[in-house]
Amino acid sequence: MQQNTVETPLQAPTQEPKEPQSVILAVEGMTCASCAARIERKLKTVPGVKNAAVNFASQKAYVQTEASPNVPALEAAVEKAGYSAKPYSPQPQAARLYEADQHQMGWRLVLAGLLVLPFLAEHLLMAFKPFTLSPLVQFFLATPVFFVVGWPFHKAALKGLRYGEVTMDSLISLGSSAAYFCSLPALARYPVETYFDASGLILFFVTLGRYLEILSKRRANRALELLMNLRPRIAHVLKETHQVDLPVEMVVVGDNLSVRPGEAIPVDGYILEGKGRVDESLLTGEPMPVEKRPGDKVFAGTLNGTTTLNLKAREVGEQTALAGIIRLVEEAQGSKAPVQKTADKVAAVFVPVVLGLALATVLGWVFAAGRPWGTGLSHAIAVLVIACPCALGLATPIALMVGIGVAAKRSILIRRAEALEKSSRVDVMVFDKTGTLTEGKPRLVDMMILDGLEEAKLLRYAAALEMGTNHPLASAILKEIMVLDMVVPSAERVVETPGAGLQGMVEGHQVAIGTKAFIESLEGIVPSPQVRANIEAYRQGGQTVSLMALDGRISAILVMEDPPHADSRDVIQKLRGLGLKVHLLTGDGEVVAQKVGERVGVDLVKAGMDPGGKLDYIRGLQRQGLRVAMVGDGYNDAAALSAADLGIAMGSGTDAAKEAGDMVLVQGGLPKVIEALQLSRATFQIIRQNLFWAFAYNLVALPLAVFFQVPPALAALAMSLSSVTVILNALRLYRLKT
Repeated sequence: MQQNTVETPLQAPTQEPKEPQSVILAVEGMTCASCAARIERKLKTVPGVKNAAVNFASQKAYVQTEASPNVPALEAAVEKAGYSAKPYSPQPQAARLYEADQHQMGWRLVLAGLLVLPFLAEHLLMAFKPFTLSPLVQFFLATPVFFVVGWPFHKAALKGLRYGEVTMDSLISLGSSAAYFCSLPALARYPVETYFDASGLILFFVTLGRYLEILSKRRANRALELLMNLRPRIAHVLKETHQVDLPVEMVVVGDNLSVRPGEAIPVDGYILEGKGRVDESLLTGEPMPVEKRPGDKVFAGTLNGTTTLNLKAREVGEQTALAGIIRLVEEAQGSKAPVQKTADKVAAVFVPVVLGLALATVLGWVFAAGRPWGTGLSHAIAVLVIACPCALGLATPIALMVGIGVAAKRSILIRRAEALEKSSRVDVMVFDKTGTLTEGKPRLVDMMILDGLEEAKLLRYAAALEMGTNHPLASAILKEIMVLDMVVPSAERVVETPGAGLQGMVEGHQVAIGTKAFIESLEGIVPSPQVRANIEAYRQGGQTVSLMALDGRISAILVMEDPPHADSRDVIQKLRGLGLKVHLLTGDGEVVAQKVGERVGVDLVKAGMDPGGKLDYIRGLQRQGLRVAMVGDGYNDAAALSAADLGIAMGSGTDAAKEAGDMVLVQGGLPKVIEALQLSRATFQIIRQNLFWAFAYNLVALPLAVFFQVPPALAALAMSLSSVTVILNALRLYRLKT
């Protein structure tokens, strides 16, 4: 009955249109953050699009639609914005896109470097051995740089002009063009200043900055490449009479596969034949291989040990657990933190403001100060070059990509970029108990038999009833049965009351197991004073008690214990050391909850909390003005994880919990909570530093360019150094120690 309850909503066709769909597009032609903003606006005009986020750093568009995405319409919208797009497929060959960009920008950088070397020598040696290149020599050096090296920037500027918009490339193109064309009269011996050197150096430094951008993008995407490379290329498919080696993309659900020793498992599935050990560190982070036998589930990308396994494919392609991890990283790198959205808005209005400032600078120097047009133009060129907000456009996305990539390599999946900002402002950390702070695998530590009944018989009956449920306490009974190697009879007419107990028929006997309140609710069953006293004694010891009734009489007291994780107390103390209050929520009784709370050292314990109670408790803390992080792993935690300011799901938990969380700790270990918080805070600190330097650079440099003589070549160097600064600052995350 439980299985039907879970699967029915998934099979109902009427639910599909209500579920938002998403698609990732690979965008070509973006050169700055303003390009991304323009594409976003165009995508949001497509009917059915709920939201669109374009990441300049990853060159991808993440589109969410109300129904099935209309990909041709989305591609057309991107083309109308002046760019090209196609559905993104996370294949290993995707790295070639970055390689192509690096190659294109690389040879341009080398060409520009060779041609501007005389200009650099002229400026650097001026203090020791002054020499000046003739206008003709400068022209021959600067022309290839302007037209060949600068073509990507000029092309992007013309594209923006075609659509009535200005971008950061507009500033680069306009600044270098003004310097180049205003110097041409010098070739005809007109008495004008020459800026050929400025034009060449502007484009050289900007190209250097773009090349470093590409390198940082490739490094930030390395985590994705490593994950994608874990997927096997070939699967050994078993036919009726022979074996066929097929590309893994051709495997379908239901195929029988053979996985040889030392090979990676190609799909998610269940073992049919064979017994051995599988390295699942990819998914769990645990170094020790896991024992697998027929009926156990295995996952794509995990490594088979020393025996051949035959398995049946259950999930293939994009449905595998590994593909899900890749999607999570993709989506996280495409999402935007609120601080980035603010920076995008500033960048979108910054460019036209700077163009107006450049025009005002020319007019001010000519008409207000009475200086020649050449002086005003020199100041305007410096304004255009210095103001180019490349650093502002890079500050957040580069830090996000690096931070999320580092987290993924450490088995921490940041599903939403907002989590990075939220983690820096958390006041209270709320933990679920079972499976989060405790092992989630209760042990049967005692079984008090009443009325002289046979213990083995009662244990078999209990196992028969629990066989059909996935309640954590059921595993304790079933584990005991496996140890004793008992034969379990069949149960009939089993009815479960969620969170309370269950009852059914076993070998003609009416059997019920559940809480004291559940057993008392059954007709004719009243616990004796001695039973009540025993129950209270066990509870005072922090143990969980269930009652078992046979044919209307209480027959046994089942005593179970779910011990805390070995590192729970250490993690709680470290969180408190970070200035956080730690609360524990559980559906267990007050005494058991308090005992666990005392053992792990939390500040406050709330017992008897159902899913609705957890949700209300989270909202109550938020109404007090507190920012709350929730750590959980079960279906009953999903609502609380969604409502919390920061939801952290354990990787060993349910799919519902992982979908609700902002972060997923794939490794499943509690120490990852500390590591995730420290890494998130470090990433957000890098973002704030980058934004500070980007804004500070422009605020300080622009007045200098307007009122003082700043050589355009020096302006280009300063602008490029600001971009390099934010990139190098973001790369510091790779050296972060947690």
